[in-house]
Amino acid sequence: MKRVISGVIAIPLVLGVVLYGSPLLFFGFVTAVVLVASYEYFSMISNMGVEGFPVEGGMLSFLLLLGFFLGGQNLLLFAVLLPLVLFATWFLRGNNVKVALDPIAYTVLGIFYISGLGGYFLLIRSLEGGNKMIMFLMLLIWAGDATAYYVGRNLGKHKLIPMVSPNKTVEGAIGNVLGTLLAAFIARFWFFEEFSLTHCLIVAFICGIIGQFGDFSESLIKRNCRVKDSGALIPGHGGFLDRIDSLLFAGPAFYCYYQLFLGT
Repeated sequence: MKRVISGVIAIPLVLGVVLYGSPLLFFGFVTAVVLVASYEYFSMISNMGVEGFPVEGGMLSFLLLLGFFLGGQNLLLFAVLLPLVLFATWFLRGNNVKVALDPIAYTVLGIFYISGLGGYFLLIRSLEGGNKMIMFLMLLIWAGDATAYYVGRNLGKHKLIPMVSPNKTVEGAIGNVLGTLLAAFIARFWFFEEFSLTHCLIVAFICGIIGQFGDFSESLIKRNCRVKDSGALIPGHGGFLDRIDSLLFAGPAFYCYYQLFLGT
């Protein structure tokens, strides 16, 4: 019931921002989600004894998203600031040379994993018809996740990667891909006329597979950090990072496919 109530409240808000919000409002929305997910990431790694630099990491995550939003040379400026800020932070705070690279490396990973991948949604939103593309992409991932859950729960017998995610099954993974294909087929004739049916199905197949790698990647982090969920801010769903893990991988895949095969 908590999952249902949370979904009923959150989904209309998200779709409202995606479909009708201004570019600046969408930037603020993505930034808020990324910063909360980054906080959850730093909380998780602290559970295994790595503190990282959450404040500096959050600041650099914001600057990276701003670079995506503004484009061009701003991303080059971020490439200069990243090592400068993190190494300077360690010199000011660190006192153990033997583990100096740990907080720096984990902070860099968190920045690129969450903000770097999440920034692609700003690139997609800037495309012509980008709001519908994001809605299409979210529909694929949501449908795939829901189908994987019900197929895996009722038909799942063969474990997929038990050492990382014991509950995931081969049958659920197949159901995930089939769910994205079905969602793409429906969306194509419902509201998404930007792509041909062939391209919609190809994108769905790619995102259905790559999105699951995003899910397993976060599961790997959580298992290594010995936590069940990234957070508890969304009742019945865990944390923000738990909700966007598949999207973080599917977004860049979608954008690259568009640029390679559909961009002008």
